[in-house]
Amino acid sequence: MKWTIHELIKRANSDIDLDQKLDLSRFLSEDFNDVIDILDTSVSGKFEYLKAEETFAFFLNVKTTLVMLCSLTLKKVNVNLDFNTDLYFSRDFIDDDTHIIDGITIDLDPYIFSEIITEKPMRVVSRDAYEEYSEEVEKLDEEEIVENSPFAKLKK
Repeated sequence: MKWTIHELIKRANSDIDLDQKLDLSRFLSEDFNDVIDILDTSVSGKFEYLKAEETFAFFLNVKTTLVMLCSLTLKKVNVNLDFNTDLYFSRDFIDDDTHIIDGITIDLDPYIFSEIITEKPMRVVSRDAYEEYSEEVEKLDEEEIVENSPFAKLKK
């Protein structure tokens, strides 16, 4: 979703509806170790050009599915996201919620991906994770507890 500023100003009085499918998988990297894939993302909404402030406001609904790893079993889990977000762009600094336009184009893709990463859950657990999950509790005797204690040297 990329437009020049002049295209958006031209469209502001007539064609303000947005509806596109995006492939945001190019933004995934090794930094996102719990997100395996992102399926096609549907973005719909409207935009406004606020002439007095020279600001573009995008009011969007984002629907996507993330493929994440279960935090217990490392199985793949599909996580459906459906949320609304507002993005503001201006040539000059207005506040921390308004992005500064660099050049003559506005590319929403990285900002939408950023919003998705913000909305994703911290961790996911697959439906059958606890059925397969087992813990091994190791018992230590008194000597091992004292030996492994970080405060053992202070006692001496």
